Amino acid sequence: MNQFIFYFILIINLFASGTSNKKNNNNNSVAYNIPDPDCTGVFNLCTDADKERLGRQAIKTIHEQMDDDKDGLIEASESRDFIHEELESKTDSIRHRRFQNADLQITFDDLWTQWKNNPVYNWTNDEVIRWVVNHVHLSAYVEYFRRNQIDGRMIPRLATNDKQYISTIMQIRDPRHKRRLIIKATDVVLFGPPQRTHSYIKDIILISALLVSIGACLYAFIRHRKTQESMNMMLRELESLQKAGCDLIAVTGKMKTMENELQDKSKVDRGLLNSWFLEVQRTKEEAEKYRKRRDTTVDNDKQLRLAVQEIEQLRIALRKAEEHARHQSYEAPPELIDLLKRTYHIEETAFEQKRKSAETAMLTAKDQMNKISKMQKGFFGAVRIAHTGCMDNISELINAAKERLAEVHDEYEEREQRWNRIASLLDRNDLISPSTIINDSISRVKQTSMESTSLITSSNDSPSIGKQNRIENNRLRSKIPIL
Repeated sequence: MNQFIFYFILIINLFASGTSNKKNNNNNSVAYNIPDPDCTGVFNLCTDADKERLGRQAIKTIHEQMDDDKDGLIEASESRDFIHEELESKTDSIRHRRFQNADLQITFDDLWTQWKNNPVYNWTNDEVIRWVVNHVHLSAYVEYFRRNQIDGRMIPRLATNDKQYISTIMQIRDPRHKRRLIIKATDVVLFGPPQRTHSYIKDIILISALLVSIGACLYAFIRHRKTQESMNMMLRELESLQKAGCDLIAVTGKMKTMENELQDKSKVDRGLLNSWFLEVQRTKEEAEKYRKRRDTTVDNDKQLRLAVQEIEQLRIALRKAEEHARHQSYEAPPELIDLLKRTYHIEETAFEQKRKSAETAMLTAKDQMNKISKMQKGFFGAVRIAHTGCMDNISELINAAKERLAEVHDEYEEREQRWNRIASLLDRNDLISPSTIINDSISRVKQTSMESTSLITSSNDSPSIGKQNRIENNRLRSKIPIL
């Protein structure tokens, strides 16, 4: 037990000592800088006088680098070549004109004065670090800038890299990083702080464009939804129109069935009449047979018996004749039959004109729906349709066609019932025999109803509506039904 406690305390001490050593190492790496032999401050840090002196030397070096002919003056051509070659800038003519200003020749004193008036000259260590991170993009070396207390007055030393300052003191040994730091430092020394790349005007324009786009999309979506609702309502009206056509076909078929029943009834009546006639003839023949036997018989009793049988047969024939006369009690005049036939065919012609008018209205609605289906392409097709106003027109056309079909349906039903009743009362089946006009009318009504049925089917099967059915209905039947 004591050994266990001993080893446990030993492990805790080793862990604590390792942690303290790690903290000490971190503190040492943060607290201590690399001594700069050109600086005279504590730990070889640069004092203000050192920074002024070393900065002046660095500006002189930059002036000498730009002065190609070594005449102590920087001409415009020399500064332009320096900008192109050393700063690797090909199109910075604006900054070049600002650097050269009105002076055609720049001396060392001019360059030094220009540097002291540069806002970068007064940068603090924190501002330099922000510049290194945001513009030079060398955040890995931030700690070296902090340890050596690099401020704005020491940036010219970074631009000249005198005595390999960047490698030895700043510990930046990557050639690409050194080159980038030298170019950026020279740039701020000559031209001042880097211009802000962020533009609030561009942000405002971008946000405005984004808001306008969102508003346009929202408006298009709302219009699209309203158009789809209108199309669904119109589709329901179209279905009711198709139902009216089917009802008309049903009534037409019913009337044809009634006509067939009347024809069958007339055949039955004719058969019954023939049977009655044969029975009367047979009864008369029996009576005639009894009369002949009575004439040839001498016995009075037998003659009386035969006379009674003859009278009975004649009574039976008379009763059957009366029954037939009751069924054939009235025969309409031929002139009345002709007038009724003419009236029937005139009504038939007027009905055909109304049916053609309803068919024309149906075809017009179909053509308009075809035009709408061609107009609707993509998401904004519904918006185009909404602005053309064709939705109201097609709705009016469908309502008009539906009303005309209903009117044709009611008129056809009433007319057929009335004329069938007249034919039944007059017992004249030839009075309402179907003509070529009415047969063609029936076939056309069926064709019109079939077209309206295909209109609904193709509307439901079209890709534009099918897509919305799968998503919403699947939610709501969408896009324009294709006729």
